[in-house]
Amino acid sequence: MVMKVLCVGNSFAVDAATYVHQEAKHAGFDVDIYVLYIGGCPISLHWENIQNDKKDYELYINGNRTPECNISLKEGIMLKEWDYITFQQVSHKSGDPTSYFPELTLLLNKVREMSKATFVLHETWSYAKTYSHWLYGSNPLDQNRMDKDIENAYQTVSEKTGIKYIIPVGNAVKEARKTLGDNLNRDGFHLNEIGRTLASTIWTMFFLGNNINLEGFKPSGYSYDDVTGPIDDETFDILVDVARKVISKNINHNL
Repeated sequence: MVMKVLCVGNSFAVDAATYVHQEAKHAGFDVDIYVLYIGGCPISLHWENIQNDKKDYELYINGNRTPECNISLKEGIMLKEWDYITFQQVSHKSGDPTSYFPELTLLLNKVREMSKATFVLHETWSYAKTYSHWLYGSNPLDQNRMDKDIENAYQTVSEKTGIKYIIPVGNAVKEARKTLGDNLNRDGFHLNEIGRTLASTIWTMFFLGNNINLEGFKPSGYSYDDVTGPIDDETFDILVDVARKVISKNINHNL
């Protein structure tokens, strides 16, 4: 039986979903994961787009970009009978719970008219300390504050929307930095190969359980230009260990 997941997001959804299909297959499961992508897209724009049926989305299927594909949010929702649909805020607004409303509530109500899928929140991650942001400063950026703001915001959004499920990617990135250093980003905010593998592992464990067997997994293919190269076995084992611990502590928000 195939699990079908749709991500209503932006480049952070692409980063997180890249290797989920591959990891699930390696562990003996079948997961189709689609991303409706607009770069830097906030929830307010998703709401505007679904109202006006704008065909502004690119589509990623199982980590691969579909060329010359521009569809609307409604068309994406109607593509399949999705088991899960994920939502997230654009990264620079993720720590502000007021930025989600009222558009997220309106968007969720609209999507419920078209799908019986279970809704899930995708918690994004803080920027690298070397990145510059007007709210969190630069050199170094106040990463700790951004982590706390994001975690608190998603908790607040969960409570206000009734969406109990949160994929804790932000928390996983925070924990992985304690061991691997601040080396999970390729440009200060998007994830590099290490970060993408971690995020995908969190997603895979969230949907399939943290006891799945990923021993020997090797991600294949890249979907961005700034390739950092495949990670080594030791680093992957660290990422798996971090993911297991984070998912085990996410018990109130796991499937």
